[in-house]
Amino acid sequence: MLIELKAVNKYYQNGAQNFQVLRDINLAIDRGEFLSIMGPSGAGKTSLINLIGFIDRQYEGEYLFNGTSYQKASDNTLARIRNRSVGFVFQNFKLIGNNTILENVELPLLYGGMTKRAAKPIVEQALTRVGLPNSSQKIPSELSGGQQQRVAIARALVHQPKFIIADEPTGALDTKTSAEIMQIFRDLNRNEGTTIVLVTHDPQVSLYGDRLIKILDGAITADEPVVGVQHALR
Repeated sequence: MLIELKAVNKYYQNGAQNFQVLRDINLAIDRGEFLSIMGPSGAGKTSLINLIGFIDRQYEGEYLFNGTSYQKASDNTLARIRNRSVGFVFQNFKLIGNNTILENVELPLLYGGMTKRAAKPIVEQALTRVGLPNSSQKIPSELSGGQQQRVAIARALVHQPKFIIADEPTGALDTKTSAEIMQIFRDLNRNEGTTIVLVTHDPQVSLYGDRLIKILDGAITADEPVVGVQHALR
């Protein structure tokens, strides 16, 4: 089991008031799964993935990653775990505008202690995997939104993470480009066994996964296999 959450609850304090944002979450994710998490705004999706991605450790209950809890680990240890184990892809790409594509994609490798010289061929290979060969010297503004998201996926892949968290990765894209981006995620999962945790509010996008988690008011309301047109194409 790669990820296991047991009776996880999370609260935010606002003055004298406590707001519960996660309610008794029990969730297990195997290696190689493609999991979709779907719910409306404010349902608790972001709180859940922040916890899974080692960004937030202020919670009650237990989170085991590869059978180990890191809730009481130091900030430095958590940063290392994040860098080595998790790839993040966001809705707004989060690319550095003045940096080249090479410089954007190599960041996780440099943070992990790799030299620029050693990182370059790994970056070039990752860009080829997402359909952007020969683009390393461009800057983000020279690329379309779909191409920028491909760069973000390459950045998430370069350090061979144990899993990828894709947070509304198609939210800023048109329908055709969204389908192309989701095809990349599906191919990574199907052909390379990459574990993917996809967060979306779009029912069509959720169909690309194998398993659908529905969340509402901080609680999991459904955990079911995906059946749909996009899934059938697998």
